Amino acid sequence: MRTSPSQTECSGALPESKSVDARSRNASGPRTTEARVIAANRDFYRQTAEKYDLYESCVSDARLQEILETDLDKIHSCFTALERAPRCLDCGGGTGNLALKMLARGWDVTVVDVSDDMLNVLREKAEAKGFLPKLVSSSIEQFLTATSSTFDLVAFNSVLHHLYSYARVAELAATRVRIGGFFYSNFDPVVPKWPAWTWAFDSLDIVFAKLMFDPKDVVPGVGRRIRKLLSRSDPEFGRAVVSVGDIAEYHVRSGTDDQQILSILQECGFAIVEHLRYATGRTTALRFLNERLRLLESFKIIAHRGLS
Repeated sequence: MRTSPSQTECSGALPESKSVDARSRNASGPRTTEARVIAANRDFYRQTAEKYDLYESCVSDARLQEILETDLDKIHSCFTALERAPRCLDCGGGTGNLALKMLARGWDVTVVDVSDDMLNVLREKAEAKGFLPKLVSSSIEQFLTATSSTFDLVAFNSVLHHLYSYARVAELAATRVRIGGFFYSNFDPVVPKWPAWTWAFDSLDIVFAKLMFDPKDVVPGVGRRIRKLLSRSDPEFGRAVVSVGDIAEYHVRSGTDDQQILSILQECGFAIVEHLRYATGRTTALRFLNERLRLLESFKIIAHRGLS
């Protein structure tokens, strides 16, 4: 059982530092596992930024887009008493799947992402719509530790499974939410009930998606899967590593423990507004099948920080 932190620990200011860049330089000694995961995400999205919006179902799937719009409307209804634009932090905001929807509602949005390539895509899309988000090139871990700012909404969108310690980041994020504000997370995989079957179904799902959206990578992708099966486990990561994606999507196979995140939020004084698990799939056919099998599931959490 996880030891509950005190309310003071959750709501108090985090240790400050001079700047995110200064923290990065100070951490440039021995490469920790977390540092390698951060670097892998930067490299991974350098390769995939231009095709991310086409390939990722959380961006391309109309049903999932509607979920985001509905969730933001629900949160927005609680912001009506504010006499200013809500201040929002999009953690790992990437190409703007969530940020652009916030900006369209007139919110004051800060987007933090470790990938300059993803932020460049967002910058172009925002400029085309006349939006001016604040873009910060940094890892989420470094930003949340360094900043003293607080926000009316701190959000994650398909991000937590990319983080070495998502529980620690969730707790850091909770301290950055103002009284009366919200924590929001969506599109992260749950811990699978049947890991082997989930891995097999996910492999099939990836092949179908590659055939439809990225056919040039079908053969190389199959080759990477075969190499993983034949490769020894990396002792640092506890898995075979044949590409940066194997490190960047750090918890994609083991899943993210939504119950642990719920406990962290409740211990930090949040009320859970909504918690939902739902079947996913990168293509319509595989998602239809998965609605019955429930081998691939993601979750969302909306949590409100009360006055006490």
